[in-house]
Amino acid sequence: MSLSSQSGTGGPFRGQAVLLLQEALVIFVFTVVVGILNGTDLVDFGRKTLLTHVHGGTLGWITLSVFAASLLLFGEGHRPGPAEVRAVRGLTALALVAIPAFVATFFLTFGEARPFFGSFALLAIAGFLAWMLVRARGMAMTAPHWGFLVAMGTSVAGGVVGVLLGYEIATGRNVLPSGGEDAHPGTMVVGFLIPVGMALSEWCFKWPRPDPARRLGTIQMVFPFLGGLVLLFSLLLDITPLAPVAALLELVGVGIFVWRMWPAFRRVDWLARGAAPFAAASAIATLANILLIQYLVGRYAGDFDKVPDHELLALDHTMFIGVMTNAIFGLVFSATNTANVRWPSLDRVVFWGTNLGLAVFSAGLLVDVTAMKRVATPVMGASILLGLALYSVRFAGERFGSRVPAMVPEGVSAGGGS
Repeated sequence: MSLSSQSGTGGPFRGQAVLLLQEALVIFVFTVVVGILNGTDLVDFGRKTLLTHVHGGTLGWITLSVFAASLLLFGEGHRPGPAEVRAVRGLTALALVAIPAFVATFFLTFGEARPFFGSFALLAIAGFLAWMLVRARGMAMTAPHWGFLVAMGTSVAGGVVGVLLGYEIATGRNVLPSGGEDAHPGTMVVGFLIPVGMALSEWCFKWPRPDPARRLGTIQMVFPFLGGLVLLFSLLLDITPLAPVAALLELVGVGIFVWRMWPAFRRVDWLARGAAPFAAASAIATLANILLIQYLVGRYAGDFDKVPDHELLALDHTMFIGVMTNAIFGLVFSATNTANVRWPSLDRVVFWGTNLGLAVFSAGLLVDVTAMKRVATPVMGASILLGLALYSVRFAGERFGSRVPAMVPEGVSAGGGS
């Protein structure tokens, strides 16, 4: 049974999805290389390069991949008309140009080019959200569908704050309350990445078509959406007591997700080749991330300005690598896997190298032991680079959309949940 005949596996927009994923893979190479050099203390990068490193990961890697995934997930169902096809092609072209251009501005300037190009990146995010909302009408919604919608909605809100923050930095004019600098990254990490990470993880478990959303699946996505909005106002308006409320809302949503996916977690063969280990690792990292947020909120009374940089870096990398990179690798594995795929054993190397390296790296940051970070960084970075090269070759050598679904090893079910 080919993927082209299955919902959630390609549909009419699979060509645009491939272009977005391929560009995401290329941009992430820069991010990872800078991370290796910085994490091993071989190069002391300036602020512009580090900001490019961060935004290359969050926008170039994660957001472009989310755009691609949305085309695959929402592209199924009713056949698009010519106007919709043109609109999707236009949105894809906008994203392919605006996102890397915006990322490049962090390397080149602190000036008005940032909010200028950021506005076009924000337009692409809003455009994809609008398209998903239109497609959702009459569609059989699943928990991943709801996760993408609430995540992209929060991304638009966080993006508006980000563009205004860039304008404030460039011009010196105060257009945001004093907490604006923290509100942008905090909202994007909590309100955007947590629900979309859960959505991608569940989709990998349920590949190629997630189960219809039941009440728990929908509620699961509502809580992190509300948590993201509460955190946005908490940081933007400097209302510190709201931060624990936001963290609690996130914890409830993640708890429901773990409860629903528990049957799938129990069936994962961690030594086997497949997308299930990536999906499970993403889910574990999601839980670890929200527990770490709870710990930091409690220890520092909700004031993230007091959190040491090394603990914030542990939090960020648990999210960016543990949650999102695992989830995206699981998705790309599912979408490119065939019976005669090249170098199948390397998938295990990518998985274990990335996750063992991340575990030691994050632990080193939390306990502030530089040696652990220096040892783990090249292991984690090289494994991610191997994955990027491996999946790039598979994209180049295979026609996307004519796949045999092989999310987990033969004979192992990845289903579960309600």
